[in-house]
Amino acid sequence: MRPSTRSAKAQILGTPGECAWGGAASIAFWVDPVDEMIVIMMTQLIPSSTYPIRRELRVLSYQAVID
Repeated sequence: MRPSTRSAKAQILGTPGECAWGGAASIAFWVDPVDEMIVIMMTQLIPSSTYPIRRELRVLSYQAVID
């Protein structure tokens, strides 16, 4: 795991310095130091490509942030 610098290129929400990881069965987590956000998702959806749940969780998580 290392800080992500590819959020814009991958067309996903995120900020510079974010650390993220995705594993088998659609498990995912990310830490966003700019928005002070930690997200952990534990699922059992195999294969991960069955449904875009990781991308949807990101969108919903960032939509929930109130500045």
